[in-house]
Amino acid sequence: MASPPRHARTLRWFWLAPVALLVAAFHFSPFRPALDRSFLDLSSRHPLRAPALPGDSAMVLIDETTLALLSTQGLRWPFPRAVFAQLIAGLRQAGASRIVMDFTFFEESMAGDQDLLLAGVAAATPGVVLARTVERAPVFWSDEFVAAHPAYFLRPRTGLVEFPVDSDGTARSYRSRGSLAAAAFDPPSTRPGGVIRWHGGLDQLAARGVPVLSAQPLIEAGAAILQRVIAAAPNLDVAEIDRALQAEPVLEGKTGALLRGKTVFVGANASGTFDLKSLPVGKLEPGVLLHWTAWTNLAGNGFIATLPRGSALAGAGVVGGLLLLLAGRWPGLGVPTSAAALLVVLVFAASYGGLSAGWFFPPATPAVAAVLMLLGIVAENFWQEQRRKREIQTMFGAYVDPGVVAQLVRDPNAIRLGGERRAATVYFSDLAGFTDLSEKLPPDQLMEIVNRYLQEMSECLLDHGAYIDKYIGDAVMAVFGAPLADPDHAATACTGALAAQRVLARINADIGPRLGQTLAMRIGINTGEMLVGNLGSDRKKNYTVLGDAVNLASRLEGANKEFGTAIMLGENTARAVAGRFALRPLTRLRVKGKQTAVEVFELVGRFEELTPTQRDFLAAYEQGYGHFGARRFAEAEIDFGRALAVVPSDDLARELQEQSRELAAHPPPPDWEPIVTLKSK
Repeated sequence: MASPPRHARTLRWFWLAPVALLVAAFHFSPFRPALDRSFLDLSSRHPLRAPALPGDSAMVLIDETTLALLSTQGLRWPFPRAVFAQLIAGLRQAGASRIVMDFTFFEESMAGDQDLLLAGVAAATPGVVLARTVERAPVFWSDEFVAAHPAYFLRPRTGLVEFPVDSDGTARSYRSRGSLAAAAFDPPSTRPGGVIRWHGGLDQLAARGVPVLSAQPLIEAGAAILQRVIAAAPNLDVAEIDRALQAEPVLEGKTGALLRGKTVFVGANASGTFDLKSLPVGKLEPGVLLHWTAWTNLAGNGFIATLPRGSALAGAGVVGGLLLLLAGRWPGLGVPTSAAALLVVLVFAASYGGLSAGWFFPPATPAVAAVLMLLGIVAENFWQEQRRKREIQTMFGAYVDPGVVAQLVRDPNAIRLGGERRAATVYFSDLAGFTDLSEKLPPDQLMEIVNRYLQEMSECLLDHGAYIDKYIGDAVMAVFGAPLADPDHAATACTGALAAQRVLARINADIGPRLGQTLAMRIGINTGEMLVGNLGSDRKKNYTVLGDAVNLASRLEGANKEFGTAIMLGENTARAVAGRFALRPLTRLRVKGKQTAVEVFELVGRFEELTPTQRDFLAAYEQGYGHFGARRFAEAEIDFGRALAVVPSDDLARELQEQSRELAAHPPPPDWEPIVTLKSK
């Protein structure tokens, strides 16, 4: 396919540069990381492939149950150090291989012996890892204490509890080296950190089989253990505490079975402990869940690596280039729109699938680039479409009806030969006695009158939504409901016909005094299904309508002469506008060339515009017409007489009265029908 025209390529440079700047601005704005983080959080909650859970870990939490139990003993959070010593003792005797405590002990206890007790129990339990910060270690494990008990500190016993949070306050990544999670390994892990690969929230982990236990039974068990330990080591010497703990029996039961040989992370999960954190897998989760998850990442497939920031810009360039290529190859919006949607889906799908493989491609910038590029392509197509429409309208506006021009602008393929079946209303009008008028007037004056008549009639019909199909001398053929759709085309045509008669009255008021005579117009209107479309040849086309409904409208225009009426409607039109316009039934009419008769009506006007005389005349006439059709001729004669008393000049009422009188005297055969047959077109 040919490349886009030169003006289109020139236009492209006007919008391509701003789009590129917008993409870059978005990439370096706060919105990009916010969208990337939102997608990362959603993907973390619903991973494509959930990472395997380690089978050798558990979590023990100081929960609401623990707080409630200790409150009965008069203890409030933060608990005395002895309670934490009891918890460690219970965990040791339950068989935990590692005890990772997500608690900080930076202030000295009011009771100094409790610090000594916790320091000794924690040091004597080789699997215990305590939390620290960059600047502060547990207060009871001072440098002097560690130097005095070197046998218990052969490996690091503390880990950094600090973790980074994003600008929205949510923790998504983890610094591994020296961390609490890294210190849970022996030797401590040196693997780098990164974006955390989540297994789920606390409830999800419990449902998937990770033991999540309350600290309450372990504190109770540890209290009894420490009573015996303190009795055996009243000086709280670490070695003596160690020997006393080794002499204690192993805890049996369900708790011991769940914790034996496992790495246990201990934290707080009660509202009053102030250790609930904002994590991607839940609104608020205990902070220990972050360290446990980081530990599983170190023990398993590792953290998620984030691709460099430049990769997102490179992806945006690839996406934009592909869309430009496709827009140049396939003009229009179909292919670029589908391609943009597909590229956005692919970008997010690749990012989503990459998380399971261990890398994260930030999708926001390429996706936004696809959207902005598509908007540029849409703007370019709109401009070209508008330019093409203006060209078409300029070329054909003076020769073709504006409705047809509008259709061609919307769909250039509509100019092809062919059509469709559609319900519409056809309007035919003709000047009565035009031949006599043309013989009396000089040509220039005649042309002046005809042109004025056609000009004002055309304006009137166009103002009422008509499509003027053609002029045949002084005759006008118009269509309502095509090419522009009009669900109420029959009523619109009737309104237009009444307006046309008012326009003619205005013309007569002007030319009557000058010519000494006035113009009269007959109108035929019919509604029905017809063939609508382009008729002709490749060199000459005409948008028109064909069918029996069209032919009948033409016959109705001429039939006005037989009935002395001005506007005659076919039965389909009358049925469509019944109740909204005053109609006078005329007869059942059989036109030339047709065997089936149709009922025809005169359009009198709108109900609200009728004069009292017209109302009285129509009431009497319609009653007589009903009696006439029902073969009650005597009653019909009386009713038509009443109608003539109101409007003595109505020839049709007089004709029907005479027929009623004759038929009352000489009844017709049983198969008689009130049908009038036209012998001419």
